[in-house]
Amino acid sequence: MWTNVNPVLDSADVVVIGAGIAGITTAFELRERGYDVVVVEQRFPAYGASGRSTGAVWLQTCQAGPELDLARAGRDKYQWYVDRLGNTFDYRQKGGLFFFETEAQGLILEDYVKDRSNAGLQVELLSAKDAKAQSSLLPQTAIGAVFCADDAQVDAPRFVNAVAGACARKGVRIYENTSVMSSIRQGDSVAGVRTTRGDILTPGIVWATGAWAVNLSTEGIDIPIATARQGQILTQTLPPVPAPIMRGPRGVTWASALTALQAYEESVFAPPQAGAQGGGSLQYDDTIAQNSEGGLFIGSSVDEPGALNPHIGMLATNAMLTAALDRYPEQAALGVVGLWAGITSWTEDHLPVIDRVDGLYLNVGHSRGITTGPIGGELMAAVVSGESPSLADTLSYRRLT
Repeated sequence: MWTNVNPVLDSADVVVIGAGIAGITTAFELRERGYDVVVVEQRFPAYGASGRSTGAVWLQTCQAGPELDLARAGRDKYQWYVDRLGNTFDYRQKGGLFFFETEAQGLILEDYVKDRSNAGLQVELLSAKDAKAQSSLLPQTAIGAVFCADDAQVDAPRFVNAVAGACARKGVRIYENTSVMSSIRQGDSVAGVRTTRGDILTPGIVWATGAWAVNLSTEGIDIPIATARQGQILTQTLPPVPAPIMRGPRGVTWASALTALQAYEESVFAPPQAGAQGGGSLQYDDTIAQNSEGGLFIGSSVDEPGALNPHIGMLATNAMLTAALDRYPEQAALGVVGLWAGITSWTEDHLPVIDRVDGLYLNVGHSRGITTGPIGGELMAAVVSGESPSLADTLSYRRLT
């Protein structure tokens, strides 16, 4: 017979572990459905990858099919939150510019535009002059760009905190600086979670811990997700420009719609070299965006595969700074006010896992978490409620095992 010998911190219908975008929106959606909800976060909301991001909501880089369908739904879900909470998190749909710096890149991107148009996106190929008219932040190295009106941007930390505040007002208890050590089982059933502050009794546990979900192996659940460190820099402010988010050709790690094309050539979009002393190259996802205050996000380096190390590497830092100085030499004196890495995770098909496994609910593996996190919260709440969301089979754990 199961006996609890630890202090009881709380009890709830559902405990959500993790207060990033996926976790906090899951909590909000569950509360909207009438559940009594507790959120447990090892630091504070948006501390992890959700808060270490440009906030870019890319649709143009998603492959047609479930990946693009989920991205569209995620973007539209932000407007749903704007309607309910007000736009306190600077959601804006100004589109996205994918610029190129060589003729060879431009030729491949012509095929990319055709493919994106066939997928139902609003895209067009622009000259350098027309692209500059879209954004004065376009680097001087750009000779043209693909513009997609469907892309958007959000201040991710503000979004998470806005939803967390709404959760608290609705009665959700959020325990910060509280680490979860394990689930509590009573036979084959879930009875609660054991935390560093005491036990929380519950029959329902949602794991929404991003890359840290690999630690579920201690519970006997092996989730086939890969992890890596993803770094960015943030500069001092420039005059804010209501412009599209941007990405360039020096590394296209997360641009699966491009890399899946028959015309794609890896060498044409090669990432920067990390330097001889680093033993070769690192992966890169070439992005530039300005936040609402005017700071420039520049990145993103992707290195340390398999690690859970959130400290930015020196070689990755050098790669980002070199790219920035090459493109914006006139801003060489601009100060760097942020330099960080988040831990990113992804599945083989770049879709998250939203499912019930061995008595636990999983909402993990969001490689495009800023884009898919909000709709992931809705889908997770639907699964917990016994509903059958349209993407349930597509995002099941079974597809990866």
